[in-house]
Amino acid sequence: MAHPATMVFYIAFIALIFGACLYAWRRGGGPERAVAGLFAAAWLLSTVSARIVVYMSQGTGAGRFRTVGYHTLAIDVLLLIGLLAVSRRANRAWPVVVAGLQTLIVLAHVARMASPHQFGLVYMIMTQAWPYLQVLILIAGIALHWRRTVTQGAEPSWKN
Repeated sequence: MAHPATMVFYIAFIALIFGACLYAWRRGGGPERAVAGLFAAAWLLSTVSARIVVYMSQGTGAGRFRTVGYHTLAIDVLLLIGLLAVSRRANRAWPVVVAGLQTLIVLAHVARMASPHQFGLVYMIMTQAWPYLQVLILIAGIALHWRRTVTQGAEPSWKN
């Protein structure tokens, strides 16, 4: 059974992801919907892989941060590639910030591989804290897009 504080953060993240996806679907443009879809897919893949890999080999809770989660690293790299593609084509600035934060997450995995004796808590914070900020930036991007379309009319979502 997970620690109650861990469950609170997990439930809060699920609420943020689903809220952002619903908000992107209703008010967002193409980039907002694409990033929300990428986040939802990454969350779903992470959840499924955690059920399969973590419980079979590494245990639960903070114990799983003793070694690099290669399944999570693969998902984070794929998410980074998707975010870079969106930030390259989107007619928005906020996807660049989200992709930059994702780069920090991938670099945390690389740092853990390079220095396996670092504290597991640092690795956990570096890989688990940034996604909250990424989703909040997505929500802010949706709000700004919606406000611009209300005040200035439709805008192109993608660069030519």
